[in-house]
Amino acid sequence: MQQIIDKYPSKTTFVFDLDNTIFPSKDYDLQVYYLFGEFMEYTQPGIQEGKRILNYLAQKQGTTDRAELIDATIDHFAMDPMFKENFERLFRIARVPLKLLMYQQTLEFMQTLVADRKRLFILTAGDPEEQLNKIKQIEWNGLEKYLTVYFTEESEDKSVKTTLDKLSKEYNLTNDEMLLVGNESFKVSGIDLLLVGDLVKI
Repeated sequence: MQQIIDKYPSKTTFVFDLDNTIFPSKDYDLQVYYLFGEFMEYTQPGIQEGKRILNYLAQKQGTTDRAELIDATIDHFAMDPMFKENFERLFRIARVPLKLLMYQQTLEFMQTLVADRKRLFILTAGDPEEQLNKIKQIEWNGLEKYLTVYFTEESEDKSVKTTLDKLSKEYNLTNDEMLLVGNESFKVSGIDLLLVGDLVKI
């Protein structure tokens, strides 16, 4: 980890994406699927579909976007359309059975940064309520007190760039001081990006 940090000697501030950079987002989604299956089984006595719903959702994971996945599930199991709202809400508020675990390499990288007195930020897209819900359920191993979170949804145009502009202004940072950590979609012109694939080896 120190090798990576040594490549960026001028960086004082490290800005991380959340999903699939700090932890695998499927770990959250699969637990939400499980909870929805259990909810349907107990809400509709006699359906006994909890496991089948979970298996169906797990097989569809990553093949379509969430809105289409929810619609397909409602249709496939002939559910009352009113359950769509329950499913969508569950993503925002679910208390998952198991703690969300960070990628080991990201954990070690962040721990090294903290030891080197670097600033750590999370900048995340998506529904702020859902993203905050995930953050609260990650096993941070004590790192949470060093993190500040920004949500792109709260910026004027909901972009990474505008949110970064706000962050840099509030903390009086230059582009040269910041390093982004995420995938290609996290890239912003003028700011160096460490691709998560160069950090996390799966």
